[in-house]
Amino acid sequence: MCILNRNMVILHIITIFLLITITKTNARSNFVHISINASRVSTSSCSTYSSIPLIDPVTTNMRTLIDDLSNCRYSSWDLVRWYLSRIDDVNRQGSHPLHAVIEINPDALDIANALDKERKMNGRRSLLHGIPILIKDNIATDDQMKTTAGSLALVNSRVPRDAFVVEQLRKAGVIILGKTSLTEWSNFKTENLTRQGWSPRGGLPSSAYVADGDPGGSSSGSAIATSAGLCAAALGTETCGSIISPASRANIVGLKPTVGLTSRSGVIPISYDHDSVGPMGKTVEDVALLLEVIESVDSRDNATQQAGIVRHQNYTRFLQGIEGLRNLRLGVVRQAINISIEKENQFQKAIDILRFHGAIVIDPVNVTGLDDENLISYLKDLMTYNFRKDLRNYLSELENTNIRSLKDIIEFNLQHVDEEFHHEYSPNQQIFVLAEDHMNMTADEYAILYNKTREIGGKNGIDATLNEYELDAIIVPDPEHEMTLFASFAGYPLIVVPLGFNESNNEPYGLMFVGRAWSESMLLRVAHGFEQAFPLRNRIRPKYAEQNSSIVEFLFKIIEYLRKLFII
Repeated sequence: MCILNRNMVILHIITIFLLITITKTNARSNFVHISINASRVSTSSCSTYSSIPLIDPVTTNMRTLIDDLSNCRYSSWDLVRWYLSRIDDVNRQGSHPLHAVIEINPDALDIANALDKERKMNGRRSLLHGIPILIKDNIATDDQMKTTAGSLALVNSRVPRDAFVVEQLRKAGVIILGKTSLTEWSNFKTENLTRQGWSPRGGLPSSAYVADGDPGGSSSGSAIATSAGLCAAALGTETCGSIISPASRANIVGLKPTVGLTSRSGVIPISYDHDSVGPMGKTVEDVALLLEVIESVDSRDNATQQAGIVRHQNYTRFLQGIEGLRNLRLGVVRQAINISIEKENQFQKAIDILRFHGAIVIDPVNVTGLDDENLISYLKDLMTYNFRKDLRNYLSELENTNIRSLKDIIEFNLQHVDEEFHHEYSPNQQIFVLAEDHMNMTADEYAILYNKTREIGGKNGIDATLNEYELDAIIVPDPEHEMTLFASFAGYPLIVVPLGFNESNNEPYGLMFVGRAWSESMLLRVAHGFEQAFPLRNRIRPKYAEQNSSIVEFLFKIIEYLRKLFII
């Protein structure tokens, strides 16, 4: 007992010393106090008032947050303060600002306080009651925050209502902490990009792992913020690769759901035939928990009402860990794969692990049509046809703005050249101009091309391969691959999980699983089994997730040790 008490005293002394060191190094005002007009005092008896998180935000998953909040280890008010403080530290300040968060919800602390009080009085609304997340800045929130897709053209506009997925989050008691940065207009404005993520509102996001690293896009900020521990999890959107690519580069899990499983009403569109809203988290379980909240039928989105949709209220029940891999049939795509020897070796280790735990891996499998040189032009034609119409429908409901069409946005950009263009990251608006002038396709011609690409990606592509080899899912070693185009054509789901880190610079890369329509339950099962069999997300900490990273990492190791002793 004496030895234990002595160790406790030593640990507390070390913690206090580290806090003093960090405070001296970061002699700046706290973001929460200077930027948030909200409650300074918590109403919850669970609040700790600690300025240092009692969790490691980089590694702590939502299951831990759920359990801790239920056990009164801290409050949601505490969580919001801790995340806001981290955002203040590294988002726009320091030697390597991440520019992951475009805007903070000024009501976040008040909302957290109210949810803490509600938890005490009435219990929780859902498992995610009081959990703070960030959402991409093309998802509408009817509050004090703006919804702009990163553009200055929509800064003064007001949305008529929350996006449906935001309604679902609020009903579940989830706290919308703020909006994340993105490639402006979800990467549908500019050709000849040298890198992803830039917008006039958000600046240039950067990887939390690599100095000045390209984070991928367009859901860049959601991926960076999740990987750097600026939130518990995040929402992104994908038309073609916009969740999968940045999730892979950020060492997190990203799920693009089947088009129609989650609503897109209140989301700034590219193409409603291809757009999808999906969760991004530190673990497969985080993603499953968020999917349970946001998937639903929406009267404002016809795609959510189509026949044959397979929905599950409980997606976490499909997470069976390593046992879930047993007897699954998985096929490996090798066509059009161009990866380094280092990545190939890591990928082979992954295949060996899957086989070791009972999966039947067919390597390789053939997917018809991957060598079609017109795939990208097909998708571009489809999106440019839809974009002008779908965007006009979205803009028609906005208040306090004269921006009503793509033409209006093009003219706004020409009137604000210095702000709306960047010589390297956004040198033109060629895609906008192409979409505005895209008059050479009739509705009938669009329908023919749409049905053709649905068959290429679905019936003759993903479905045909799954059927021919009797597969449960397809494995792709590089998420930035033509299979992502196939999934976009068909509206099919994808999931990416961490696979490894480049030896030269510790940049992460992921592994992608592909399934047929409405197969989210199977993809989550496969991804969870792989994640549990090949756990490497926390092997390398994101270097730029905090200032004084080595000191902070040591502090969190102490805090974790104290938690295991039930001291905190």
